Amino acid sequence: MMETINTIIFDMDGLMFDTETLYIDVFEDICKKHDHYFPREYLLGMLGTSYFDYSIYHKDYPWLEDMLEIADDEFVSYYEKRFAIPGSANKYGLKELHDYLKSNNYNICIASSSSVTHIKRLVNNCGFDFKADLMLSSQDEYASKPAPDLFLACAKKMGVKPENCIVLEDSKNGIRAAYNANMRRVWIPDQVQFNDEDMKYVQYQCENLKRVIDIKEAK
Repeated sequence: MMETINTIIFDMDGLMFDTETLYIDVFEDICKKHDHYFPREYLLGMLGTSYFDYSIYHKDYPWLEDMLEIADDEFVSYYEKRFAIPGSANKYGLKELHDYLKSNNYNICIASSSSVTHIKRLVNNCGFDFKADLMLSSQDEYASKPAPDLFLACAKKMGVKPENCIVLEDSKNGIRAAYNANMRRVWIPDQVQFNDEDMKYVQYQCENLKRVIDIKEAK
């Protein structure tokens, strides 16, 4: 069954790089500077998607979109300070998994809710030659996760079927998007914990990227 897999699709923020932790810190720092407070659990619910209906919070937090916009503008400067050393943002096992996949001739795609510019910035700072065959962003022309559009576009552009793909994700929206795309799914926890309902959409769980190799080796 597993021998039909030929394409591995990576989410990026929180999966390849420790950037979701950074974004939370940036956002909370910006809020503090403006004497605002926004519950972290609400912010975590926004992770993994490029579109969110902020109107549900507008009554209690009318300043939310302004703070998010400032945080987006400030993110790069925070990133460059925290992760000045190439590779320091990498999640554990990124290089080992990349090298394993390349040595075994798997296609590697990155499918992120972040912009392609942001994707390239982080990949170029990973400290090794990460060879992605494809980079796609839902900010371009695809519906945001949990819609399957971004993952399906990866499969189409790579010339493979959805069932030939494994998606690596840390977010609820991402896992559901992979489910909706009829792709195999690996959850690697980061900031957001899954409840029993969320786990219904998970096929495999790994504590880190390096452990994904074990799934591939288990024939």
